[in-house]
Amino acid sequence: MDLISKLTVLLACTAITVASCETIKEEENDKGNGELSLEVSTNEITYNENDAEANSFTVIASTGWYADSDNASLTFEPESGSAGETLVRITGITPGQKGTITITTRRATVQDPVKTAEVTVSREDDGSVVDILEIYYDDLDGGDPPYSSYLDQWDGFINATGPGAANVSYSGMSITVADNYQSRGYTGASGQNAINFARDNMTLTISGITLQPGQTSLEFSFGVTPPSGGSISAGENLKLYAALDGGDGGYEELEFTTKKGSGTWSLATAVFGITGGTPSTVDFSIWAEGTYTKVDDFRLATTDKTVSQTIEYTNKDQSVPWPETPETINGRSSYKYVTHWTETVVTGKRVRNYSACYDTERHNPVWVAYPMHACYNEGGGERTTPDPWRPDPEFQASEQSVIYGSDWDSWPWGKEHSEELAISDDPYQYWYNPSFSVTRGHLLRSADRGGHNKEMNIQTFYPTNIAPERFRYPDVHTKLESLLPNKWICADTVYVVAGCWYKDDNIFVYDKCSNSIQSTDSKECDVPAAQFKIYLRTKDGSTGKRISDCTADELMAIGFWLPQDIYGEGQVSGGDIRDFAYSVDKIEEMTGGEFRFFPEVPEEVTAGYNLSDWGL
Repeated sequence: MDLISKLTVLLACTAITVASCETIKEEENDKGNGELSLEVSTNEITYNENDAEANSFTVIASTGWYADSDNASLTFEPESGSAGETLVRITGITPGQKGTITITTRRATVQDPVKTAEVTVSREDDGSVVDILEIYYDDLDGGDPPYSSYLDQWDGFINATGPGAANVSYSGMSITVADNYQSRGYTGASGQNAINFARDNMTLTISGITLQPGQTSLEFSFGVTPPSGGSISAGENLKLYAALDGGDGGYEELEFTTKKGSGTWSLATAVFGITGGTPSTVDFSIWAEGTYTKVDDFRLATTDKTVSQTIEYTNKDQSVPWPETPETINGRSSYKYVTHWTETVVTGKRVRNYSACYDTERHNPVWVAYPMHACYNEGGGERTTPDPWRPDPEFQASEQSVIYGSDWDSWPWGKEHSEELAISDDPYQYWYNPSFSVTRGHLLRSADRGGHNKEMNIQTFYPTNIAPERFRYPDVHTKLESLLPNKWICADTVYVVAGCWYKDDNIFVYDKCSNSIQSTDSKECDVPAAQFKIYLRTKDGSTGKRISDCTADELMAIGFWLPQDIYGEGQVSGGDIRDFAYSVDKIEEMTGGEFRFFPEVPEEVTAGYNLSDWGL
């Protein structure tokens, strides 16, 4: 590739990364031979609930368009249209409020011009009362915290109330519950228990707050105090994110304000709206830069305040949330699924790191699914040193392989907290089999999520992403891993599934070993007979489309089957990578049909492959 081509690709990747780490749908303009044009039949509407005809306007455009509102209570349909005339109906707005609908023409490439038009909608205050409903509240005072009360060990603090609180849970690594610095000084401060960030750069997630239809104008608040001598700076050393329906569509950062109470405690408040419908649940994540930051008194309620920030909700099949997530057809009851989120190293955007299916009986992964895009490479290929081996915080030690390296010197647990979890002076942290040796192999490479001491890189060292590795053709595996970052990554997102095939349950290693010496807690961990990797991307590489919006002839997919040397056959040097290529459908068949890979993709894409499309 010449220098001009490289610069073109770099600029395309940069433009897409700024908009989103995953490519977005951009409908093609119907440019024709005329100029781009956009008009609306009126720029102002006074909403009248008794006159539907007065609550509408017409969009006249030469190309496709989409519309957004700056007020979540201002609803309308349709929210997009194509070239020609389209009637838009205002379906509601809170009494006494005003909002603006902005119509924007779509473009085929980021270089194309756009036009915008605005329609302001207002509604007189008719004296009606908007009910404010407390959906969820938790003062965290459900019980007295025991010593070293980490969230994954004790949930007796939960005291959640409200119609949306029944299924709420809390998670986060190095997060504790403490009663030694009680909240005070702001309205609603409950004192007693608070959640404590026991290390720098940790994230607390509040999951599963249930919403009812129409609950789309929301206010979320919580008490917060910084580390001793510090201060809270919203969006800098403290960040707030929200996700809809368990994270489908990603986490959106929310702006919030802080109101000082007495002492160092403040009340943080975010007012936001949801457009496009009502999700089933909403989750919140709070990231704190400093150790000993504390939070308390979480509250979510509907609001009649004007919202200036919105999250778009797209109601889609939740069983297959992303293009590369395999659909389970006939899985085992011991399969447990998890998705890990993180921040990009430079731009700080909240993104999906990877999803995993983990077998809690075999104590090893089944598959890891992940996107590849330029935004994941902001940290280069830099690896955290020393290697940050650690448990997956979403799993108990009994569920996962205990292979946590003793080369990390900052474990959040000590012997007084839990004997079953690894500590820095415990030598029993490796796999062992008397017949053959294995290494701890990443399914998602550490180098593909680079960043020294960054969460994005550290999460790749969880056992959910690590499989016992002893390839029969190691040179082929090395070649395959170099192709993705060096040859196949493009402006569009590349989707990858890396997985394991277990031929039987009689080939295993023991975890929690020290060389050949087992500990009393060692357990059998099955070794895969083969690993596989499958890839999906657009042929062009810069369509700017979602996978679901692409036609079959715009897509390409390929799979690779990599046998392991666990039956005494011996390792083989060299090998032609093309001899290990298969269709995605064939990989499904070889793995026993437990999963359907790339379920959104037309069958003609997964049924075959073309080596030349992939430069092989």
